Amino acid sequence: MSIVGKDREDIILKMRELIDKAKRCCDEWRSSKDNTISGDTYFEIRISALNLLARLTTEDSFYVRELRDMERLNPFVIKGILEAALRDYTQGFMTDNKLLVSAEVFADFLVQAEVLLDNDYKDAAAVTIRAVLEDGLRRLCNARKMATNPRAGIKELAQCLVRANAITSVQFGEIEAKSKIGNHAAHARFNEYTKDDVLAFHEFVQRFLATVLS
Repeated sequence: MSIVGKDREDIILKMRELIDKAKRCCDEWRSSKDNTISGDTYFEIRISALNLLARLTTEDSFYVRELRDMERLNPFVIKGILEAALRDYTQGFMTDNKLLVSAEVFADFLVQAEVLLDNDYKDAAAVTIRAVLEDGLRRLCNARKMATNPRAGIKELAQCLVRANAITSVQFGEIEAKSKIGNHAAHARFNEYTKDDVLAFHEFVQRFLATVLS
């Protein structure tokens, strides 16, 4: 199953379910003589929406702040926020801010690795690239609330992401193949790879992280 697999479908289904409930609250509001609605239903929708959107983005995201800081009961506002969130999510415009910051940090380290390669420090560059890849995989797992062993390495983290449909089996195969270069460097087996191998490792990690963190 691809990255837009079961998890993504479940999220969209949950959003639509909450939007339908919010619409019913809006209908109840319109039909009442004094603009009242069932408190149980209203707060169920609001709390579920806050929980879902905080997990998808961050607790400081625009969606969560708008829901959390509402001054008075208003099902129309909740419906509007959920509809905007669903549209942004399905069109790929909802991004985890923590991962965006990670992408910027990783870019800096990859530039450092590139400088090392330019000066023929292939071994130091390989270790740096390996560290960037492992940290990137771990952050992806954390962003998806996945329980992982704190001492898990690249292969184990990548396997968790494949099982969660967060990366494809093709990406996993590339990670497994390319990370061997970093493993050789980390264990001082410097004669088992060349500068060209490290360049290919660098290009792959740069492309992979740009894809998964965008």
